[in-house]
Amino acid sequence: MILDTAQLRSLVAIAETGSFTRAAGHLNLTQSAISLQIKRLEEQVGRKLIDRDPRKLALTQDGELLLGYARRILALHKEAEGLLGQAEMTGQVRFGAPEYFDAADLSMLLAHFRRQHPNVQLEINIGLGPDMRREFEAGRLDVAVVNTELSGASGTLLGRDGRVWVAGVEFQRQPGEALPLVLFSPGCDWRRIATEALDRAGIAWTLALSSSGVTGLNAAIAAGLGVSVAPASGIGPGIREVGRELGLPELPPFEYRLVESRGAPPPARRLAQAIREVFGREDVDIRFGDD
Repeated sequence: MILDTAQLRSLVAIAETGSFTRAAGHLNLTQSAISLQIKRLEEQVGRKLIDRDPRKLALTQDGELLLGYARRILALHKEAEGLLGQAEMTGQVRFGAPEYFDAADLSMLLAHFRRQHPNVQLEINIGLGPDMRREFEAGRLDVAVVNTELSGASGTLLGRDGRVWVAGVEFQRQPGEALPLVLFSPGCDWRRIATEALDRAGIAWTLALSSSGVTGLNAAIAAGLGVSVAPASGIGPGIREVGRELGLPELPPFEYRLVESRGAPPPARRLAQAIREVFGREDVDIRFGDD
């Protein structure tokens, strides 16, 4: 039996903080990642390790037994890393992500990596989803988070989200007028999906504003210039969901996936692993870019 150090670290953090939530904060992981790691650890050892009583969280007898070994294993692991120089990993990683990828998650995963490898230089590229995909496929990114349709695309699945129609809190559509749209630049998948959905529904529309970035787009939406499309979990201040109110067609959900190039250097492969740890994903399905 080979015990995973990330899972053991989660067990120790839960024992020391008495909470899944506090343990997640201590390790810079999501709570779902901590829960998944403990679930897989329990499945591997074939024992229940934590009693999840609503009033109090406590380790079982088997959990207490494994806790002692976990602390010893992690101490030896840290000592070995120091002796072998892994903690001194250096180099550069070219990382990209869409602008609308959750900023809190992005900050969490980069902090998680920086804490482990302070001597690695991160070159971060944030832009439109299609741009990030093109940059990755052109070999200009080592690791990237890309958004894809629910089509079984390759890469490690990080999460799913919905697309919703949004507008400013004071926006009102005038009777009989074409629906004014505020969208990303031509070539953006979200722009194509939105306009095609309206065309299929027979809803007349006009382009009120086109923006190459999320900041400009959100400013135009909040100012009441028109209707746009946003991630369901990322509706900003001064913006509200208006799909049902305006009788607009439903939009398809999408996925965030992690992709890693074939020629990624060791620091980039380590960043990809750190991202999988943050999101509690161990199902590695790498999408290879050009060398």
